Amino acid sequence: MGVNAILGTKIGMTQIFTDTGDVVPVTVISCGPCTIIRKSEKAVQVGYREIPKDAVTRRLNKPLRLMFEKAGVKPFRFVRNLPASETDGIAPNSEITVSMFKAGEIVHVTGTTKGKGFAGAMERHHFNGAQQTHGQSDRTRATGSTGSGQEASRTWKGKRLPGHLGDVRRTTKNLKVVRVDEQKNLLLVKGAIPGASNGLVIVRRAQ
Repeated sequence: MGVNAILGTKIGMTQIFTDTGDVVPVTVISCGPCTIIRKSEKAVQVGYREIPKDAVTRRLNKPLRLMFEKAGVKPFRFVRNLPASETDGIAPNSEITVSMFKAGEIVHVTGTTKGKGFAGAMERHHFNGAQQTHGQSDRTRATGSTGSGQEASRTWKGKRLPGHLGDVRRTTKNLKVVRVDEQKNLLLVKGAIPGASNGLVIVRRAQ
């Protein structure tokens, strides 16, 4: 199958021991199985996490329900387009499983980072902060000067300021696959990946 990616859920981090006794920090990802809904020349549309029958009407609007009915597949909670090197031998309603990966492969993992709400400049942009001596009272964690007061008496666009932190799409590249458990649909990759536990992630081969 020419599909190069799969949808999964981040379970959390742990550590495992290699045959030589080394400790390896890994992230456990529950990958698939994903059902192919339809395909194009360079991509496939897949569904992940089947929706129970009694919750279909409550969770999906009519256009989405008709899309699944037309494709002849069960309704899914997540629907995404994944890259594929070739789609000639891919049949709709077939499944993608974690067996597409092998131990030792290099993958990229895309997820949504943890949302942390409104944050100051020190936490958001790693500012050092102001001095804490010589009469300093309440500006130790302030942003500081935001622009000139004469030639350009305004704040330049792109100035790093306090604001919303997190809840953005990020990709961690070149992670090594440590172990693949086909029976439990688990993928163990070395290191950390974006997002919180139970968050949706996309695992794709490094091209």
